[in-house]
Amino acid sequence: MKTVLTDNSLCAYTLFDDAPSEYIYKYIRALAGAGVRYVEIDFRTLMKLRELPKGIGYIFRLVDPMFLRLAELFDFDYILVTFADVRRKIKTDIPIMLELPVIDGYSRRVLQYAEHSMDGRVTAVRIRGSHPLMTQEEARKYVLGLKNEFPVPLDFCPMNDNKTALDSAMKFTAAGADSVTLTMGLTERYCSLEEYFFTLMSVYESLPPELRLNPLCSATVYHRYLFRNRNGDGIMHYMDILDHDIHFLQNADTGERVRIKMGLKDTEYLHRTFVSAMERMARGEDIPDDIFEDISDAIRHYDTDFYNSELLNRKRKGLLN
Repeated sequence: MKTVLTDNSLCAYTLFDDAPSEYIYKYIRALAGAGVRYVEIDFRTLMKLRELPKGIGYIFRLVDPMFLRLAELFDFDYILVTFADVRRKIKTDIPIMLELPVIDGYSRRVLQYAEHSMDGRVTAVRIRGSHPLMTQEEARKYVLGLKNEFPVPLDFCPMNDNKTALDSAMKFTAAGADSVTLTMGLTERYCSLEEYFFTLMSVYESLPPELRLNPLCSATVYHRYLFRNRNGDGIMHYMDILDHDIHFLQNADTGERVRIKMGLKDTEYLHRTFVSAMERMARGEDIPDDIFEDISDAIRHYDTDFYNSELLNRKRKGLLN
């Protein structure tokens, strides 16, 4: 997958005052293991960590120029500066990511103005805000148009209350965006990192090899112990959605419910298959005729209720019901 992922949950949520630094450390490691390329953090996280885990990139959100001194203590890939702050006295040798709001169009003069106003070099641009619902072709033209104006990597952080954030993130990914910023957990403002993963799996029927679900599940566990405004288990939420969708599948042509449980004919067919397979096995063995007859009789009268009740008709819970 060409587009890399950035998680900004450590900026979007409020940490518990007593959130253990070791859990923050493991949370970041889990995000890295899941395939997240960059983690966005602010001074609140830095105040709890003596060092940053290796193996992942970091974007430091500069809430105030006074926190530039913290940047000297850590190895950041970018310092994120909003357009409202470009005229403040910002001087740094660390590459700058310039965050811009969503508007109808941008000119590369915006980048020139920002670099002229700051003592630093802008090496990436983030477009953050609510995007209108686009077609795939409109999203492609939108991304391409911005790339023509900004000769630096582009990150998109969709924020939509009307649930188009996920749609925007998926279409920007398909359009070749350099990066998309998502948020771990269930949120009404950002595109959920878990929802992004599950959409790739369930709708597009593929999860790129660089993205892994097991570490994402681990991150969910640490997420519940770190943030004040947590609102449920994201992984289980989307598993429930998939389970519901599977239960209510409909034939697109007829509108009828899709039958996914085993019926009587299915169990009878399996029973006959089982019996015939056992008979063929018995014939393949060197068994005296009288014993062979006893075995054949036992096979014909074998109680298959175990298979019917335990494997076929039992109330089962889980993704595949």
